[in-house]
Amino acid sequence: MGREMTKQFSPEDVITALLAFLPGEFDNDPEKIHRTIRNLQQKEEYRDLLEGFEFLDYPRFPYSPLLGRILNRLQESRLLSSRNPDYRVYQVKQVSREAIVSYFVGEGEVLYEQRDKLKAIASELEKELKSVEP
Repeated sequence: MGREMTKQFSPEDVITALLAFLPGEFDNDPEKIHRTIRNLQQKEEYRDLLEGFEFLDYPRFPYSPLLGRILNRLQESRLLSSRNPDYRVYQVKQVSREAIVSYFVGEGEVLYEQRDKLKAIASELEKELKSVEP
């Protein structure tokens, strides 16, 4: 009888932690975000972090309802914001980044051991979501 291992982190923890490694401003492009996460999920080295996301094959792009809800919750909690008037740019303020590091990727925290993978995922996302100059 084997002991089943359970993860110490949730998909929401992973997406939140990614914000610590993305630029302060980046495109709010749902198609690119969902497509990139799905593509990275299929790579063995990131599967353990991204396997919690299920994607629907919509005609325009793969869509994860869970990822959509997580991004909305991050905005409601003010860890992530969209710049007015057209909401095409996401912002991660320094105070938010510090809170994320403290609670998710700081030494001894739930995703501390996954920092290198999170940085690599954030780098791939950043390539797709052009950084925006302030």
